[in-house]
Amino acid sequence: METCALKGKRVLNPIIDWTEEEVWRFIRTYGLPYCVLYDLGVHRLGCLGCPLASTKNREREFARYPQYARAYIRAFDRMVEARRASGKPRGSWKDGESVFWWWMYGNGKRERQIDGQMELEFGDEAGTAA
Repeated sequence: METCALKGKRVLNPIIDWTEEEVWRFIRTYGLPYCVLYDLGVHRLGCLGCPLASTKNREREFARYPQYARAYIRAFDRMVEARRASGKPRGSWKDGESVFWWWMYGNGKRERQIDGQMELEFGDEAGTAA
């Protein structure tokens, strides 16, 4: 339970503290519909190619949905052209594909996010929760 001061109401969040196992038990017990991607091994649904996802996850998504990688490249092409047209430097980006590879891997292929890309990290460097 929480109180929403803005609306002056109490809000009930029944599954906020449930484990993943409890959520799936509830879904199966009541025969609730869910996205079939979970049956295909996907554990996280959200935007395809999300910069907050790991490089490995983005690689998997773009392998499964290559049309999204092409759409990103087209958008990056437009960005590079808009920067050129406005007199801004292109940096090391010659086209949308070079932006895409920088966005995916930075200066070299690695699992961690590239410098300048937002990263949410909880806990210490060893990966334990704070």
